[in-house]
Formats: sequence, C-alpha cells, structure tokens
Amino acid sequence: MRLEWMDDLPDLIKETYDLVAQVPEGKVTTYGEVAKALGDIVASRFVGLAMSQNEDIIRVPCRRVVQSDGFVGGYTPGGPVKKSRLLRSEGVEVRKGFVVDLERVVFKDFKTAYPLRKIRAIQRHLKRHLLIDRYTERITSVAGVDVAYEGEHGFAAMVTLDPVSREVVDSRVVEGDARFPYVPTYLSFREIPIIRPLLKDLAEGTIVMYDGNGILHPHGFGIASQLGVTFDVPTVGVAKKLLCGEISAKKAHWSRAVVYRGRVIGHALAKTKDSKPVFASVGHRVSKGQAVDIVCEFLKHRVPEPVRMAHITAEFARRGTRNK
Repeated sequence: MRLEWMDDLPDLIKETYDLVAQVPEGKVTTYGEVAKALGDIVASRFVGLAMSQNEDIIRVPCRRVVQSDGFVGGYTPGGPVKKSRLLRSEGVEVRKGFVVDLERVVFKDFKTAYPLRKIRAIQRHLKRHLLIDRYTERITSVAGVDVAYEGEHGFAAMVTLDPVSREVVDSRVVEGDARFPYVPTYLSFREIPIIRPLLKDLAEGTIVMYDGNGILHPHGFGIASQLGVTFDVPTVGVAKKLLCGEISAKKAHWSRAVVYRGRVIGHALAKTKDSKPVFASVGHRVSKGQAVDIVCEFLKHRVPEPVRMAHITAEFARRGTRNK
C-alpha cells in the first residue's frame, strides 16, 4: 500500500487566503491569477468559492479579486455595487461594474509554493506504479464505491456483490470531513482519505468498481487508478460523463472506444442505441477488455449495479444525517 501521501495534504483554503492577502491596496487580481499561483488554472472556480466563504475581509481583501474580463463579480456583503464602491475608495477605477485598464492594475507577483504543483507531482509519482494487465486471480466479489456529500462532510459507501448470483453480500458506510476541496482533476485527494477505512480489510479476489474515472483522464490517472495504486487492489472506473477524448463511431456490441491523443483510454457502454452511455476504463491491475467485461456483466440499468447501489447507500446515509 502507498498511503503516506494522505497524511501531508496542503490546506488549500488557507493557501488561497494567504495569496489574496498579498494583493495591495490600489491593485486587483483575478480568480485565474490566484489559481495559477496555486499551481493550476483549473482551480479558478474553487478560488471563487473560497472568496465567497471568506470571513476575514480585513486580512483577506476578497474585494480585490475580479473576473478575467475585468468585471468585478460577486461580493457576499453587498454584491457588485458595494464591491465597485470599495475598489474606487482604494484608487481602482471602475466603470459600469468593470475595472478600467485591468492590465495596468492587475497584481500577479505572488510569493507562492504552488501547492497544486506538489499535488500533481504526487499523482505523477503514484502513476509510475500503475499496472494495466489482466487480473488472473479468481474474482470472488465486485464492490461498488461512491461518496455523497453534505457540505464538506462525506459519506462513503461500499456495496459488495457476488459475481455469479449478483446478490449483495456486504454493505458498509463510513463518514468523515473532506480535508481537500473539490478541484477538477484532483478529486482523488478529496475522496480517497474518506474512503480509506472501507478498503483496509478488502477480501482477496475483490474487484473495486469506482464511481469515477480510471485512465480515462487528461493525465491518464483518475480517481479509480489512484485508489487502486494506493491500496494495491484491482479497480475499474465508471463515470457518467465523458471527461476527455472522443467516442469512436465504430461499435462492438454495447461498446464504443474512447480515443484521446491517438490512444484508446476507455469505452462508452450503452445497452441500446437510445441509452445514455457510461464510461468504463481501467483503474489498476485489470486489462482494458476485462474492465469492459466486468462493467457489462452488471449493466442491469444505465449504471452498473455495484456503483448504483453504492450511490443509493451513500445518498441514504447523507439524507439520514440531514434529517436528524
């Protein structure tokens, strides 16, 4: 197992606030510039969310963070009108809700350790241990895993089915607070620490089917792959949305290949021509064909049964807590 990375994740909210605290009076920055200072432009939306949750407007001047086109954007205590007024009081010219001559006043010179670059480096290190090879042991069970959230509190469910009878042989739920926020392509760092207790005693011969991507991922290493490598268990990724790549027009039974940068990285699976597909891909320690076969064996509905039942179980746990 490779668990050590979970013990040293950065506090991305704090890192974001520390960056915004550097923006001086008379200057503004953009959500994208803060995201780049974190280490990845894909975090722009997360930066906006962090600003909306900021409670220390003295140390962290979120009013100085605007959109990339110069529009001042939202401001929780008073909206764009108040935000514009505050920026004018600091010497920033704002006209009809837009910062005038944005390039002249935009602040980019952040002092930063680029925490998301460090996170991506962890991902690259783990990816070196990825195995795409047929699982040759006897498959004794298939376990679906999913996570539901109430705010930042996660409920992780694992429902295990017998591969022959398709009957449920085990169902478990664990819960915990997410220590890492949602940032696209970094989902692994948010969910795997919550899931961790479910996999510590996984029975030999169990294939884990995760509600997320395996190698069908811009970096070739989605959450199903990182989960598999971290715990050294065979995994398959199943996603409801296409994260990247193009679906081939050529169809084989229920399956069409997903091609990205000239490589087949997954398959779109649908029982009928009018059904919405799900997207299956290798996680870890299974072959591409085996991943497709395992998912197809459980396609009673659009989403394969282990994942569908894990989703229902996690949602039930979440709603139960909300209604207490």
